[in-house]
Amino acid sequence: MENVTGRNFGKLTGALALAGMFVCQMGCTTTGYQKGDSAAQGMQRAAAEVQAEGRAMDQTVQSLQALISSENGDLRAPFKRYCRSLDYLVRAAQRTENTGRNMDEKNQAYLQAWDQQLQTIDYQHIRDLSEARRSEVTNHLEAIRLRYTQSQEAIRPLIVYFEDIRRALSADLTEGGLESLRGIAQNANDNVAKVQTALDALTAELTKSSAHLSSVAYQRTEQTAQMP
Repeated sequence: MENVTGRNFGKLTGALALAGMFVCQMGCTTTGYQKGDSAAQGMQRAAAEVQAEGRAMDQTVQSLQALISSENGDLRAPFKRYCRSLDYLVRAAQRTENTGRNMDEKNQAYLQAWDQQLQTIDYQHIRDLSEARRSEVTNHLEAIRLRYTQSQEAIRPLIVYFEDIRRALSADLTEGGLESLRGIAQNANDNVAKVQTALDALTAELTKSSAHLSSVAYQRTEQTAQMP
């Protein structure tokens, strides 16, 4: 009888242990940090797209300058290179906008998951600390979203500018046509330099913020600025 009871007790203990492991696993699979990792990946992708957009913009203005300063009698080849560069910039800008929307969705999902976790915290002091932390992160993500939006708003008029130049040269691809647009081309070059500075800063900010949102081991250094 004692042996049977002992075996039953052992089975019961094992079952309880398995149940405890199952509950723990269920809790771990629903933790919000996974949404944070997803948001971090979204920022990494956005940083890469912004950087690619900047390269496409530089390539477009360089091809325009090469066309304007061309001494070759045949203007068709440099004009075609300019058109290809501009088409690539248009596609890059569209990808960057789409990636920005995807990044925003991931950030919102992360904050919503955080809200759900807050509702399960019993101790008020711990809940207050987490709510304060969430508020800081929310403000930072909103600042990034605004900066991202502003960068794309600066790109759009540049693209229109480039496209208008293309239309003008499509009708007048001559030395006289190029000469009439030299001042316009210089303005485009100056504007690109300003926008490129903003894109470089945004890329750096996205990369840094991505590292701070990720649950992957992050080694703090004295030179690394803290993100909220």
